[in-house]
Amino acid sequence: MEISERRTIRRRLTGIAVLVLGFTFVATLAPATAFGGGLYKKDLYFSGGYERQVDSRTCVAASTAMMLNFIARKDLGLNQLYILKWAQPRDALNDSRQRGTDPLGWSRALTTFSTRAGQGSFLYSWEARTSEYSALKRAAKQIAVTNKPVGLLVWNGRHAMVMTGFEASGDPRKGDFKLVNVWVSDPYGSSHKRYAASESPLNKYLELDATPDYDKVWYGKYVTVVPQN
Repeated sequence: MEISERRTIRRRLTGIAVLVLGFTFVATLAPATAFGGGLYKKDLYFSGGYERQVDSRTCVAASTAMMLNFIARKDLGLNQLYILKWAQPRDALNDSRQRGTDPLGWSRALTTFSTRAGQGSFLYSWEARTSEYSALKRAAKQIAVTNKPVGLLVWNGRHAMVMTGFEASGDPRKGDFKLVNVWVSDPYGSSHKRYAASESPLNKYLELDATPDYDKVWYGKYVTVVPQN
């Protein structure tokens, strides 16, 4: 084989290797969407976007940072204590007693800091539903529609987690579906865990530490923080 021919083959092989590595990198960062085993699957999680809370007060702040990381597809380096400090005066909790923040503070923080994700501004709102399944189904639909994760109030309102994805009988954007499994990231525990929809950590909000109006609409409901666009 001539030297020039060897160089040509070597250049082609190098080019193929670069393409393969580039595809692997993009596939790692891109949200996973697929059909498998008869289920529609979508998950926004990637390991570089996970945030562990820095202290006992910052579950909402860590979840906020995590959610924005998953939207941006990179670690934005957001400061949890700054997010918490910003959210507390804007939530519904009793300022003389509170240590963390609540669904109102969480939704307002996500909306205000949304521009950090590099996709312009977008809106998050808290939602309170009477059924765990309907709350999770709504969360799955909005994940599919907006490509943004959903916040879950767990431990009866004392802790925050992030729903990053789900598995369902069909694409929620195309009609009704049965929700089978959900993927959840816990800033205090598991970085990425799958639950059957009937066994998710989402449970009834039983905190009574906000103003009477908010206590009334949250108490006994399944509360989530959901992207609207």
